[in-house]
This record gives sequence, structure tokens and C-alpha cells, in this order.
Amino acid sequence: MAHHLRYRIKGATDRPDEFVTLCSQCHNSAAHKGFLKDWKPKTKGYKAETFMTSTYRMLIERLRALGYEVSYTYGYITKAVREELGIEKTHANDAFCIAGGTIQTRTEPLVYTQTRRNNRNLEKFYDAMYIDIRDGKKKYASELFSGRTTRNKNKNGENLRQYRGDKKRDGRRSIRKKRYPYQPNDLVKHDDKVYIVTGSHNLGTRVILKETGKSVQAKQLTPYRYSKGFTYIAV
Repeated sequence: MAHHLRYRIKGATDRPDEFVTLCSQCHNSAAHKGFLKDWKPKTKGYKAETFMTSTYRMLIERLRALGYEVSYTYGYITKAVREELGIEKTHANDAFCIAGGTIQTRTEPLVYTQTRRNNRNLEKFYDAMYIDIRDGKKKYASELFSGRTTRNKNKNGENLRQYRGDKKRDGRRSIRKKRYPYQPNDLVKHDDKVYIVTGSHNLGTRVILKETGKSVQAKQLTPYRYSKGFTYIAV
């Protein structure tokens, strides 16, 4: 069931980003007076869902117009089949269920990742952090503000700046002045072992390794494979 994250008397609209779905057991009058009253979950955008809803019907119509035989299914059906077979939810298992798989011998899935070839962002912003005086936890400044980010969209909510306590970290901007030799997901050799790069810092002179989380000097590394475009990942 669709639940408004704000009351209509407080300016709630029917924008998709102001809704969250709840089961019927949680969406009732008692819950509205209870945990839903001041509940403000962190929600992501619905761009992916909106895109799929807008395009899948058009895709089906165009394929049928070209003479192809097209069939489709729904997520709740895939879930029921997956639970019947007793397998966990993964992209590979969902595809297996959609394709009509049962319990026959299966091959290992091929997993690919897509990595951008160039990072054109020359500037990065690191948000400040404050102590939330309500619960004593550290939170980003973007979590403790009024909710308004642009002038032409009125999405003001409660002004949460009043709950900012001691500042634990200043916000800052980082300017990249040159292209770094190692990019995320590149493979490098260090002490005769292969590691995955998660990022560079100190103007590219140091690299963070995914497996250890440690920062090492770039000059101590040897390139093993540059992972650009689509890259196969062994599972």
C-alpha cells in the first residue's frame, strides 16, 4: 500500500518521491499514530522503476509489430517460483526462474561489471558532519537541513539545522588536477599478489586496495589489467 511520507496538511503531494510502499499490516490507523507519525526513512529515487514502467510496454508492442512472439511475466510470479524451489534471491536465480528452470544441474553465472573509461569529474565535494543533538550520532549536513536544494522546486520540510550540534568534520572540495594512473576496478600487483583498486588520493600518488582497505604508494604497484568498459568477474 502507498503511504505518504508527509501529511497533506503539511504540503504532501502525489510525487513518487513522497511515497513509500507498506504492507497492509503496517499501514493502518494505529501505525499512523505510532511509528509512522514521525517516520522519515531514507529513500532512493525511483528513476529505474519509472524507466522500466515507461519502456517495457513500448518494447513489447514494437517487438510484436515486427512479428516476434513475446511473452512476459511479473516479479511476484518470479518470487513465488523462487521460494518454491528454495533458492535465494539473486539476478541469476531470478533469470533461472523466469526461463522456466526447475532443479536440474546449473552452470555458474557469468558476471560482468561496467566501468567508465574516464572520470570527467574534476571536483568532488565531501559533506560536513555534525552531532545530531537528538540521538548523539554523527550525521551529514545534508541530513540535517531544510530539504530545499533548488529555488524552483518547493520541497521544504522541517528545518533540521536546529539539531546540529558539534561539528565533527568540515566540508571540503577536492580538485583533481591531472589524470591518475589507476582508476577504480583496475587490477594491480603488490607483493606478488593481485588486488583491486578502489580509488586514488594524494594527487594520485597513493592507491587504496579493496581487499585490504589500505593505502599504498602508486610507485610500489605494477599494472596487471586495466578494467575499462565491460569486464568479466570470476565468481
